Amino acid sequence: METFKWIREKIADYDLANSGVAKLNAFAHGDAPPLEDVLSDLYGVSKQELVLTAGAQEGVFLAFLAIKPSYVVTVVPEYEPITKLPQTLGVRQVQVGNVWDAPLEPGGLILFSNPNNPTGRFLDKRELAELADEAWRRGAYLVVDIIFSDFVTDDVKELPLEGVVYAHSTDKFFTSDIRVGWAFGDRRIVEKIRYLKDLANPGPREFEKRAAAWLVSRRGEVKRRNLSIIRPNAEALLAAFPNAVYRPDMPIALVPTKCHDVELAERLLAKGVKTVPGRFFQAPYSIRVGLGVEEPERFREALRILRESWC
Repeated sequence: METFKWIREKIADYDLANSGVAKLNAFAHGDAPPLEDVLSDLYGVSKQELVLTAGAQEGVFLAFLAIKPSYVVTVVPEYEPITKLPQTLGVRQVQVGNVWDAPLEPGGLILFSNPNNPTGRFLDKRELAELADEAWRRGAYLVVDIIFSDFVTDDVKELPLEGVVYAHSTDKFFTSDIRVGWAFGDRRIVEKIRYLKDLANPGPREFEKRAAAWLVSRRGEVKRRNLSIIRPNAEALLAAFPNAVYRPDMPIALVPTKCHDVELAERLLAKGVKTVPGRFFQAPYSIRVGLGVEEPERFREALRILRESWC
C-alpha cells in the first residue's frame, strides 16, 4: 500500500500525514464493563450481531470473504486498502463517483468508508437505510468502514443491519497504543465472520479488550479531547486554504493543489512537514492533511511551512 509505505518510511518534524488523533494511554486506567457489553449498548445490537476483530480492515476483509461477492463497487476518491481489496482478491470491480450511482445486482457489494477518507463525505442514518434497503431488495450487500464516524455523529444506534456489515476500531478516534476492532450488522454475515476469525486469528487478547472497553465507555470524554485539538487546527487550515475539502470535526482534510502532489509532498518533507499525496486515494493534484496529531501551536507552525512551500 503506497499510503502506508509513505507514512511509515517518510520522516519529518511535523506529522500532518497521520489521520488519527494524538494517542491516549488506556493501560493506566481502571476497569470497564466487558468490551462486548460496551459495544452492544453503544450500537443497540445483540452480541450475536457483533464480533471482535484485530482492526477495522480485518473486519472489512472478513466481511468480504463471508459475503463472497460476484462484483464490488467502490467510490472515487477512497481509502487505498478499500480500493485495492477487490483487485487483490480477484473480484470484478466497478468504480463510481458516488455510492448512489452503484449498479445493484444479485451478489453485488458496495464497499466504502463513511465518512469518506479523504473527503469526509458522509451518509447519515436515514441515507444509509435508504441505500441498504435498495441494495437488499436487489440482492446486493453493503460493507461500510465507519472508523471516522465518531468524529461527525453521535447517532449510532438503530443503524440498518439487514445485508450490511460495519467495521470500526480503536484506531483514529480513540487512538490508544493498541488496535482492537469490531464488526457488527447482519447476524448471518457476522456468524460467518466469527467462524472465519476463529480459524485464523482468535484475538484480541484480554488486556487489549480491557483497554479498548475503557476507551469506548468514555467516548464522550475522548470526543471532547479530540475536538479541542481538531477544531482550532481546522479553523487555521481553512483560513489559509479556503478551497480545502473538509467536513467539520473530521481529523483530515483534502487540499487541492495546482502542481504534482507527490512533488509538493516531497518538497514539504524537505522542510520538515509530512503530508500524504492525494493520488494514493485516487485524488491527484491534492494532498491530505491530518488535523489531529499536532497541538494547535505546532500545527500553525507546520501550516506556515505549507504556505511558504506551496505550488
